[in-house]
Amino acid sequence: MKKRVLICVQKDIKNAINWALKDLPEVSPQYFDHVYQMEKLFESDINFCGIIIDSQIDGESTTPFLQKIRDKSKIKILLIVSTDTGKQEIINLIQDKMVDNVIVRPFSANQIVDAVAKLCGIHISKEKPWYMYTKPE
Repeated sequence: MKKRVLICVQKDIKNAINWALKDLPEVSPQYFDHVYQMEKLFESDINFCGIIIDSQIDGESTTPFLQKIRDKSKIKILLIVSTDTGKQEIINLIQDKMVDNVIVRPFSANQIVDAVAKLCGIHISKEKPWYMYTKPE
């Protein structure tokens, strides 16, 4: 059975995350444009292994949402830090254990794959990913 991951990030990084997750066929991503959509789903369904969320969505901090989630559940959360997010806010989220992992922009596909695998408890093989094979000329 595939492991579901809820994803709510800014539109400019959605494709990069989707591309990176192709290396994890065990993961079924479900994308949201707004935090309130994820909040609605979270009220009725908690059958997923983790959340990937941007620190800023539509110019607003996602910290209040993270606090609501932490009050209700111990679901694992990967925070993608935007440049607009203050250092103290990030430090507070980590110290208060609101997030399980943090990735700072810009990030690589490998960072996303490693973080999501860790969130969902997936073992990653040490083979080269499919996109690393190139035809020599």
